[in-house]
Amino acid sequence: MTMALLLPSLLPFFLVLISLFDHHHNAAAALFVSASEESSSPTPLRCLSGWTRSNALQTISPDKINDGYCDCPLDGLDEVDTGACAGSMDGMWAGIPPSSSSGDENVVEKLFVCPQQPSLHIPPSRINDGICDCCDGADEQSHSQHNNPCPDNCDTILAEERAAHQKLQQDYTIGSQLRTSSIQQFQKWHEDMQVKIQKVSTQDIVNLENKVKYVQQSLGQIRIAVAKMWKLAVDSVLSQSTLVDIVNNQQVMDVQKLGLFIISLCQLSGESSVDQVVASNGRCLPFDRASLDMGILWDVDQGGKDLPSFHVFDADNEESIASYVDKLVLRLEGKDNRSDSFTRGAAKSSSSSSTNNGVKRSEPEPDVDDYDEDEYDGFHYDDDYVGHSGDSINDQVIESDVADDDKKEGDDVEVKFLLENLPLLAVRDTFKNHGKALLASSATTDKADTGEEEEDELSEDEVSNDSGIDPIALTMARSTISKRLGSIARGETSAKSAARFVAALIGKSSSVLEELQSLAIMTMYHSKLSSDDIAEIIYTLTFPSDQREDESEQTCSVVTHWSKWCPPVTMVSQNGGKVYPSHLIVAAAERRCSQRDDAVGICSGKGGDEPEAEFPLSVPDGYYSYYEPQIRSPADELSPFFAAMDSLRIPGDLTNAKDEAGNLEMKLAAAKRKLTKLEAEVDSSDASKYGVDGELFIIRDTCHTLESGKYEYEVCIFGKATQRDIGQKSGGTHLGYWDKVLMENGQRTLRWDRGTKCWNGPVRSAEVIVTCGSVTTILSADEPETCRYVFTMESPIACDEQFKKNNSL
Repeated sequence: MTMALLLPSLLPFFLVLISLFDHHHNAAAALFVSASEESSSPTPLRCLSGWTRSNALQTISPDKINDGYCDCPLDGLDEVDTGACAGSMDGMWAGIPPSSSSGDENVVEKLFVCPQQPSLHIPPSRINDGICDCCDGADEQSHSQHNNPCPDNCDTILAEERAAHQKLQQDYTIGSQLRTSSIQQFQKWHEDMQVKIQKVSTQDIVNLENKVKYVQQSLGQIRIAVAKMWKLAVDSVLSQSTLVDIVNNQQVMDVQKLGLFIISLCQLSGESSVDQVVASNGRCLPFDRASLDMGILWDVDQGGKDLPSFHVFDADNEESIASYVDKLVLRLEGKDNRSDSFTRGAAKSSSSSSTNNGVKRSEPEPDVDDYDEDEYDGFHYDDDYVGHSGDSINDQVIESDVADDDKKEGDDVEVKFLLENLPLLAVRDTFKNHGKALLASSATTDKADTGEEEEDELSEDEVSNDSGIDPIALTMARSTISKRLGSIARGETSAKSAARFVAALIGKSSSVLEELQSLAIMTMYHSKLSSDDIAEIIYTLTFPSDQREDESEQTCSVVTHWSKWCPPVTMVSQNGGKVYPSHLIVAAAERRCSQRDDAVGICSGKGGDEPEAEFPLSVPDGYYSYYEPQIRSPADELSPFFAAMDSLRIPGDLTNAKDEAGNLEMKLAAAKRKLTKLEAEVDSSDASKYGVDGELFIIRDTCHTLESGKYEYEVCIFGKATQRDIGQKSGGTHLGYWDKVLMENGQRTLRWDRGTKCWNGPVRSAEVIVTCGSVTTILSADEPETCRYVFTMESPIACDEQFKKNNSL
């Protein structure tokens, strides 16, 4: 059957449908009630003329309202009963909130509010459209009660929403109380901090400053008394005629000889004990102490071409007095030779060098099992100062050292003159050359005997059986030679250092002779050398060999230096006829000659520089003319003349005053640090860290954790943020340090930054978005961007009025 044949038969059916649709539309239009007025308003209305809010307003006359034509396409206000504007842009499409299009007071908004859902606003086009928007069907009231398609489901639909709203209300009630309490606690804390700051600044610090000032004044008076006491002791020593006679003979002891005498004292004292040399720089400690006695304070020696500079103690300056007396106290405590870098040899030697009363201990024979061939590396014979002759096993080392010395000294003729005319440097060369050669030959023999190429060391018994040499005696002999070479090098280092300071005095002092005489006496005291050694220095300096007319025949090819002036002679001064040296020095020189008369020189008899054919199994004192300097004993003839210096002690009131001043200064410093900390806590620039009105105060310094995936996250308020593997107790990835709290549009965000840098990425950071809750807890963790971590948190700190308003609480 064709369509043309069917149309006549279907026409009645279409007419019925059109009639039903028209009836339904008119009924819906008649039942709609405006939120503010009847739908068929007799008055004109105003609306925008176009499809955007930028169009001009137009007036719609009553006869064009609900006429089936949409004159207001943006909001459809003129056809609310007909649906002609069902496709309007504002309020007629789902998801677009209805609003006034013009702001004109005559524009009427046509919105329907669900009675049980006050937040749900329905536009006119969705009223009586057969779709239930309100949970109780209030938007479809045009239908009869029996035909209403919208049953009341509000209890079911709103149950979850009501529960969530109830929880929000409970959280807000508890949280707002806690937040209010936090703000009150912060205000109380802030007030208490201000009181503490006031107390610390106006009471504690002021009181301590007054106490420190009083104690410092007392300490200043005590220091002046100590300085005077020290000067009296020094003057007492310098006034001893016996000591003055040793150095006061201008015919013999001129400026250069006095300088050489002081340098020789430094040389022998350096050889006698490692404690007589400042380990860090090789300076002569007796000369430093003598300078201090004379009030000569040396500036730091840079070791360059320029000689050291000095200044004189100012008795009228409080700071100068304090510094001077502090140095004197260090001297009495024996701490003026301290250094942060003691050499190994110095550390070992100092443990047995001398007793407290200055008497040298007898040194036990070295234990072979404990022998260390590097024991004296601190002042090793071929690693330190090059001696007078310049001879050495390793010529390259010597040439390098000499070149460095020449560069360091530059054009300092005075230093070179002093060192080149120091006789005891040349005296040591004989032992140095033979000792070095013996050690070198011994080392070569050991390599050959032990088969070093095969790295197979022989036992002591095998060495003894093959060579017939006692290995223990051989080791002891090596140790003795190495130790003495180290002592000689240490003494040369001390002498070279002293030469620079003596040259500086000679070149800059206006009364150099008197100063050098006083320095020589005080250096004698601090050197702790015996009168016999001092006598040997004087005779070696003042009576060289070319002044002697006859020399006795020597039994050894090595001619000793004391054989050139033994027996000791004297001379008469041209001014006043005074005999020089003094009787005490002559007597000491006679003892020295007597002691060494039978040991003019212990040597091999080979003569010259040729070493012995075999390594010696014993190295007695005097071997190759080297005798170790002797420490002055209390029974020494010179000791009584230094009694005034030996009796000096640290005054008890000085110690007590210094301790009290130190304690008070520490307390004052602590009070100032406390004040700085308190002020930083309440400083206006730092107050923002506690948030709005101090709301973060209740969660300050707390840490909160969350497990998410395979990680545990921890954020600490005012601390760090960390990511760890679950179960990891410490460590982890550093996400950042506490930065600040931000407040934007009522939203709180806590920030951490400066975390660990991501590989090939940015520095890690973290932020926590906070919402209201009765308990502070982290809810979620996310990493929306590489190495940027975002957390959500509930906390009472966010339970404020803005949260209440936003959630209709």
